[in-house]
Amino acid sequence: MTMPDSVSDAAGTTGTAGVAGAVGAAGRPRDVNYDLLRVVAMCLVIGVHVINNYMPVKMTLAGSAETVRSVLFALFMVCNPLFIMVSGRFNLTFDADRPVSTHSAGRLPGSGSDARAGGGAGQADPSSLAPYVRYYYKRFISLIVPYLLYAGGMGFVAYLVIDHRSVGGAVSGTLFDLFSGYDDSVYWFVFMLAGFVLATPFLAAMMRAIGRSGAWLLIGLAAAVAAAEQICNLAGYPLTFLQSFPWRGLLVYYLLGFVLEYYPPSARIRHGVYALAPFVLAWTVATPYLFAGQQMQVGRTVTVAFAMVVMATFLFFRYDVHITSARVRKAIIWLAGYSYTIYLVHSPLSKVLIGPRIPAPTDGWSYAGISVLMFAATLLAALAFAVIADTVVLKPVQRLLRNVALPRKGRP
Repeated sequence: MTMPDSVSDAAGTTGTAGVAGAVGAAGRPRDVNYDLLRVVAMCLVIGVHVINNYMPVKMTLAGSAETVRSVLFALFMVCNPLFIMVSGRFNLTFDADRPVSTHSAGRLPGSGSDARAGGGAGQADPSSLAPYVRYYYKRFISLIVPYLLYAGGMGFVAYLVIDHRSVGGAVSGTLFDLFSGYDDSVYWFVFMLAGFVLATPFLAAMMRAIGRSGAWLLIGLAAAVAAAEQICNLAGYPLTFLQSFPWRGLLVYYLLGFVLEYYPPSARIRHGVYALAPFVLAWTVATPYLFAGQQMQVGRTVTVAFAMVVMATFLFFRYDVHITSARVRKAIIWLAGYSYTIYLVHSPLSKVLIGPRIPAPTDGWSYAGISVLMFAATLLAALAFAVIADTVVLKPVQRLLRNVALPRKGRP
């Protein structure tokens, strides 16, 4: 699913404002590759929903058609980890003692000369809660406010128009959906990311404290746990106690996005990951066929094989795609600015407005054609909605909320 505007803190504003100049808050060039990652992940999440969930008539494919669908499904599912990695890369730069944004070309917060000098002139009182208040309030505006407006608004209208509930019943149903939807809602991603955001100030301090070696050791520990769990599952002896292991799930990607930015692998290692990616993708797709009763683990859990696919995708678009055209850069930045809204609205639009009007597939070829048609229709409809709704509703509300006076950092 998608990420809210976490990128804006380190790379300038998003949406239409970001097109005026691809320059960060400190005057440094904006890293458009992160906007590109957001656009890629946004398209992938629509694609995975189209081929797996939202067909007008569920159709069982067989033979080569099902193989192609399974490969595409596994590849498209990197959408969730990609957004989490981008969000972690920027959020985990939080430093209560140095709240200025950091850039890929800069230093880690609290590192280098600033760390040796005790944070530099104007360092905040370490007992002040102001940096945390400001951090959480900004994330509330960028993550929760759009969710409440769009998920709540569309849910309320659906209850009134489709379910024919009373106003009170629509309000009750909407409130329940907004705050109780982690397991069975298309908005589960918001609940998960909100949890990561709540823990970010503490995770950020941990990542700074353990440094490069500790960070990679932590990622290696998570990989070892994932490998042990997968091997035992395939052997028929599931390690059920690992289901509560804190680094088992998608949180590892939140940390990995930060680690790959500030402790990046060499070009040789990146190329090795690219070479391995097709094989581990094939292993991921083949697992249900090789081991009876096993599912393709590409959802909210982590396997080493699928993590390699995610890393290859992330590293490729982050380090090995070079966009030189100014027009293309502006288009990517503009589109990335609407990625979160598109995530929030594409599912109801696809299910209610587009799916019922799409003809049912009859064979593998028609399934493919209808999937492409549905993807294009969903993306265009969600983008049109996002441009209008963000301009008319969301951005004015966010501007109003950003004008609220918050406590500033105290100075010694």
